[in-house]
Amino acid sequence: MMIPKKMSAARYAALMGLIFALAGALNTLENLLSVFLPAGMRVGLSNIVIMAAILCINLPSAAALVLLKAMLVLFTRGVTAGVMSLCGSMAAFLVTALLFRRTRCSYILISVLGAIAHSAGQLCAAAVILGTAYTFAYAPVLIFASVGTGIFTGIVLKAVFPILQKSVLDAKKQ
Repeated sequence: MMIPKKMSAARYAALMGLIFALAGALNTLENLLSVFLPAGMRVGLSNIVIMAAILCINLPSAAALVLLKAMLVLFTRGVTAGVMSLCGSMAAFLVTALLFRRTRCSYILISVLGAIAHSAGQLCAAAVILGTAYTFAYAPVLIFASVGTGIFTGIVLKAVFPILQKSVLDAKKQ
């Protein structure tokens, strides 16, 4: 079941709604910031919310947020962007969930590896959409950018996680 123990269905629905709204708002902010970045690069702000959900709530809830975020991108930016978002976000989700659950790596390292996985998932989607493996020529650029954005999002997660964790734990107790 997706609802964490000791949390009512109403509180869970409210929490998920707030977290999804935050992911959507950060995704919109990313859209605005992307005009200053090379083609295909994004900061990854909304992925902070997914990582926090993995840590604070549970894996099924975080996976649901990944799907909802991809649907939001699909409806607001089109099919290609939606597919790219889904493939990248699912790859990042799988890597970060595995690393958070199975290792003691730092938030920053996990965030960097998740960002690289996100880029890899998007490159795979682009190769399928375009019908060519030449898209992988862009991999070194995206990996380099992923390290920078992963460090940034890892630092932000490390800074805001204690606040988010306290909020979610307080919601679970009530």
